[in-house]
Amino acid sequence: MFVSAELTAWLDDPQRQVDAREAADEFMKRWTSRAGVRELQHDLRSLKIRTADSVLAAARRFMSRTDEFRDLLRDFSAAAADNPFFRPHFLLLASDVATSILLYADPDVTVSMGVTSADALAAKKSGGRGSGSIAFSGLRSVFHFLKSGNATLTIWEAPESGDTFADDQGGHCRLVERRRIADGETLALDGRTQSFVIEHATSDMVYIQAEALVDRAPLAVEYDDRTLDLVGATSTDEVSSRTQMMASLLRLMGRKDAAPVIARLIERAPFYARWYLTRELLALDVEAALPVLGRLAEADPHPEVRATAAQTLALFFGEDEAAA
Repeated sequence: MFVSAELTAWLDDPQRQVDAREAADEFMKRWTSRAGVRELQHDLRSLKIRTADSVLAAARRFMSRTDEFRDLLRDFSAAAADNPFFRPHFLLLASDVATSILLYADPDVTVSMGVTSADALAAKKSGGRGSGSIAFSGLRSVFHFLKSGNATLTIWEAPESGDTFADDQGGHCRLVERRRIADGETLALDGRTQSFVIEHATSDMVYIQAEALVDRAPLAVEYDDRTLDLVGATSTDEVSSRTQMMASLLRLMGRKDAAPVIARLIERAPFYARWYLTRELLALDVEAALPVLGRLAEADPHPEVRATAAQTLALFFGEDEAAA
């Protein structure tokens, strides 16, 4: 690894490191004390019922304060120019074409500022990496484009991935609109059934994005951008994802004493997690899993879970005994 002389000097100077941390702390104090941030906090605290509509309405009022975000960028640039090791305490989110920072986080809504690179987008489009995907986040969101990059978007629709979603219900996504985005434009998107793809941009795009974490679909889904067929789905619930990971770890550790806990979790888990947890329970403790398997086969509300549980019982006991 090559280490520059400037970085070496900074690493050897504890005071400069302290100065960089203090500069970041002061930067965040200035940001969180701005009128727009305080207003957003007040608006969210004042909500009697939090729905996607209500939290996004509060976020949109915040996003309309474009001077706040332009001042943020100026402060950011000035601080970075003074100290190349300045790093504000924003969570950084990055993909192969976009980078964003999390400006505000609440259990029910987030607001971030992002940049999509026109060069990275063009490279991805011409890279010949094979089939891509059209992703539906499952979340309702609002985009405000400070700088549109003269981008052209395609808008897509797909069936909602609700509580009874199954592979054979995914169908296809379909193109509904092609549109040019202008500077200052706002785009609301229902990620449960809508998505967009950036087809072309002549310069970098700078935008503010708000995402509602309430009223979300249980799954985020992806479709092949050539065949438009469903190719995959993932959970939108971090708790469910972590629960599945912990169940797998307990199974790998052979912790049979955890079987009753996993069985109770299955009773209140979302449909896509119920079978995963049941499979882990089967691998951990067959005797503890069989009553759960029987209940799923008989009365689970999701048809795929019900059918898979019945098929598994038939493998254990044969179709006649499983039915009995």
